[in-house]
Amino acid sequence: MVRNKQNTPGIIKYPFWQMTYQNPKAVYACVNLGEAVATQEIKNRSLCIDGDIGEVLKKLK
Repeated sequence: MVRNKQNTPGIIKYPFWQMTYQNPKAVYACVNLGEAVATQEIKNRSLCIDGDIGEVLKKLK
């Protein structure tokens, strides 16, 4: 079975966006090359890094 890669991020991100929105103490963090985004409602409680996760983790060492 071949999955549409464009649908997968929405399936994964949407519940986390919703949980962050519902919990005022939550912070949403995302590392994604080309698609590091958050909804407008949680933008002020989001950390979005546009980059390759492998490279980002190397720089954190």
